[in-house]
Amino acid sequence: MKQIRLLLVACLILALVACDSGNTAKNNVDSTESKNSETVEKVEQNKKVNYPRVDGSTANIPMMAQIRSSYLGEDLTESQNNSLDVTTTDYAWRNLIDGKNDLLLVYEPSAETKKLIDSSPVKLKVTPIGVDALVFIVNQKNKVKNLTTEQIRDIYSGKITNWKELGGDDAVIEAYQRVLNSGSQTLFLNLVMKDVKPVDAPIKYRIEGMDGLIEMLASYNDTGNALGYSVFYYAKKMYAVPGLELISVDGIMPSDETISSAKYPFLNQYYLVIREDTPEDSETMKLYNYILSDKGREDIRKAGYIPIKK
Repeated sequence: MKQIRLLLVACLILALVACDSGNTAKNNVDSTESKNSETVEKVEQNKKVNYPRVDGSTANIPMMAQIRSSYLGEDLTESQNNSLDVTTTDYAWRNLIDGKNDLLLVYEPSAETKKLIDSSPVKLKVTPIGVDALVFIVNQKNKVKNLTTEQIRDIYSGKITNWKELGGDDAVIEAYQRVLNSGSQTLFLNLVMKDVKPVDAPIKYRIEGMDGLIEMLASYNDTGNALGYSVFYYAKKMYAVPGLELISVDGIMPSDETISSAKYPFLNQYYLVIREDTPEDSETMKLYNYILSDKGREDIRKAGYIPIKK
């Protein structure tokens, strides 16, 4: 009888020990999971705090927002709000040299800024990542729906001054330009005018902001005699205004398909840029590599842009 009691006591002790061991193991697992969760949260928080200073062109803001949202796991609306503080094309290039930003999503710099970049001891790593186009915009009431490259040059060099010379109404062509060193003005000079000098337009025909030019064209609703230009993504997807339309050039209408296939004549690349001395283990380099990855290309596409073909 005594042996039975001792056996029962031993079994009870073993059961209690097993139960305690199970609880201890569970507690250890729970503790490990909690620590892992805290570690992940801390890493993500540090990633957000140390996110590089991204700058660039106005037309690339939606791309910046999509990349930031995917990279940080941040709500897209929050990322959009955090991507608005860009200094525009030329200033962004200059600020990168001066160490005021870390990474650019940007269009081509002006000739003046190119000279500054070439003469600077700071060397830049410039990688084309996508393609856009310079497009021309008129009012929907304008009868002229196509211009040749030569006609555009003649308009902006002052040889053609009336829409009737192009099959339109008898109305003076109000040809607007962007200010010198703006992104789209650089593209206009490089892609369209080339060695032809545009007329020295009065100040009222030189518009500061991309949105300002489009708003100015829209103000000609009653006559439809204004002409201007912008980049495709901005004019078509970011700041489309009722009453305005893109026109074809040399018979090719700008679209995602004609730009991607290089059928449209005035194509331009945009770039991912960092300083060559960027440390390999820095957050800037990590973001740079992410943008060049398949996930980064998908972000570019998701934001409505056209990634450059590999």
